Amino acid sequence: MIPLLLLNSCWPREMEETINLVINNGLENRVDMRFFSNGLPSGKKAIFIRGKGEIFRDGDTATIVQVHEILQADSIVIVFDNERIETHKLFYNEPLGNNLFDLSSYQRKGDTYTYIIDEKNYNNAIPCNGPCY
Repeated sequence: MIPLLLLNSCWPREMEETINLVINNGLENRVDMRFFSNGLPSGKKAIFIRGKGEIFRDGDTATIVQVHEILQADSIVIVFDNERIETHKLFYNEPLGNNLFDLSSYQRKGDTYTYIIDEKNYNNAIPCNGPCY
């Protein structure tokens, strides 16, 4: 067991593949993202953007790190214009086929994985009765 640990600790960092995780807002709407772990706010602060553009970026992350570790959450709430809400859940793979925790939902270009919040997200979001948060 010890030789295996030594072998892992001697692995050159430059031989590890790294990824850059990017989340873009592809809509004109204001988008708020809130991160939760076990139902409580996680280590990441809530972030927002008005209109199109990059909302989140975390780079130079070894691929052995899971997406939920990068995002520091097990669920993420996306709020559109404080009127509609969409929840992404790690352990239930929701929403199916378009989940922030699933790298197959991202577009890959080189070492950058990009998730684009778009009409599919907005249409999947549930209207709030009053302010969402």
